[in-house]
Amino acid sequence: MEQVMNKFSISPKVYTVLGTYARAFVAAVVAQYTMGNTSVKALFASGMASIIPVILRWANPADQFPAASKSLLKAASEVDGVHDPLP
Repeated sequence: MEQVMNKFSISPKVYTVLGTYARAFVAAVVAQYTMGNTSVKALFASGMASIIPVILRWANPADQFPAASKSLLKAASEVDGVHDPLP
C-alpha cells in the first residue's frame, strides 16, 4: 500500500494550483448562495465561470505574472523542502 501512495504523491506546487481553483470556485458558489440562488445547476455554473480566468491565465504563454526571478525560485525551493506533505 505504501508503494501505491508514493506513486500518487502530489507536490506542494500542485496543491497550490488546486487551492487557487478551489478558492475561486467556492467564493463564487457562496456569493450566489447568499444572494438566494439555491439551484444546484446555477451554483455549479457560477463556480465553473469563476475558474475560467484562472485557466486562461495559466494557458496564456505571454502572461509573465509572477515573473520567475532567482529570488522567487530560491524561495519556492526552500518552501518545498519545509512543507512536504509526504515524507
